[in-house]
Amino acid sequence: MPLWRMILTAINLVGFRLGGAAIGLVSQIVLARMLPQHDVGVIFMAMSAAALISLVMTVGYPSLAMTCLPRYYALGRDSLVAAYHSATWHDTIIASVVVLAVLAIVIAFGPLDDGMRTALIFGCLTAPASSLIRMTSAAANSQRRFTLSYVPDFLFRPGLIMAFLMSAWLINFNLSVNNVLWVLVLGTAGVAIGQALLLGKDGPLPFIARRSRHALAPLLRGRAVSLVLVAGVMASFADIVTLIGGLFLPSREVAALGIAVRLAALAGFVTQATQQFILPDLAAAIAKGTRREVETILLRINLIATVAIFACVLGAAAIGPWGLRIFGAEYASAHWPLVLFLVSQFFRAAGGMNQHLLSFEGFQGRSATSCIFALAALMAAATLLTPRYGLMGMAIAVVIADALWAGILGLQAQRYAGYRGDIFAILGFNRRAQ
Repeated sequence: MPLWRMILTAINLVGFRLGGAAIGLVSQIVLARMLPQHDVGVIFMAMSAAALISLVMTVGYPSLAMTCLPRYYALGRDSLVAAYHSATWHDTIIASVVVLAVLAIVIAFGPLDDGMRTALIFGCLTAPASSLIRMTSAAANSQRRFTLSYVPDFLFRPGLIMAFLMSAWLINFNLSVNNVLWVLVLGTAGVAIGQALLLGKDGPLPFIARRSRHALAPLLRGRAVSLVLVAGVMASFADIVTLIGGLFLPSREVAALGIAVRLAALAGFVTQATQQFILPDLAAAIAKGTRREVETILLRINLIATVAIFACVLGAAAIGPWGLRIFGAEYASAHWPLVLFLVSQFFRAAGGMNQHLLSFEGFQGRSATSCIFALAALMAAATLLTPRYGLMGMAIAVVIADALWAGILGLQAQRYAGYRGDIFAILGFNRRAQ
């Protein structure tokens, strides 16, 4: 993929995400006017719970699909594609039953407050459809059908919620937390089914009850499970931060935390999107063994991501308070936490493609190790800092965790994959080549 097309695709995908962010912004304004900040915090926790539960239920297969399926398609092995989807369904169904059973016990007998209990209940109700969206989006991405991969989740799902909230506001409907969360459940289910039907026979849904002559599940399971942690740190970190923050902060501060960390995650989407849409080309270059082409792709993708995130950091530092007041005056206190969350995203952008390089070379377990250290550092730092410093303490904990994660991942990529995919290593390689 040439550089101009890479940039154009990134702009289109970021445009979709920005469109979804605009829809989310309108929804948040309506929520802030119709519900107290405490209830907004409960809604954020429910959304985060749904994301994390679905991540565990799919056992890492959507993340693994980003590297495996493009390779199978490049080799023309349709039987392996079918076997991959069959393995995904086999392990996902088993994991879903176990996860939902455990959470049912926690909800029924755990020492939870009403807000967290409500969040977990609706998280469980939303998670199955969210899991299907993860699987279908990964399959669409592997076939370079980027619009189908991103638009349903980023535009249609929040669009349904916004339509409900706007209608409730216009007719002066007495909105409640349960109303909003039921719309989340039903809207997610509708989007999941529609996306799967649009992808059709090329998606995972036709393979739900089909047996394949290749038994890939035993071969892929270890690699896929290790990617649960990787996907949590890479793609669902905002949800992890929100739920951990809920352990130490009152619900009204969780609302401010949720706004700040989601805005930072929006900027971080630039990194994730550009990395994901280039994976098919990177997989093909690695399969050909053309090291120079691999380095060129990595350099281009790193430059786009780091420049974009750095611009976001500067913008948040300059106009952050004004931007946060759009959500409500009570959210302006999240200004400097927002800046720190964006700094943490800069570490992620600078870290580049190291995680994907490890995945291509079959070292998912090693990348999961770095995620374990990062999550442990996040929890430890949050426990020490958040009770004393509030939102700022949580933001500092996130910066510490992301910096540690990026550093360890770079060392692991150098050791196990033979080269690194971060911006610093790629620039050094090009200087040596010259």
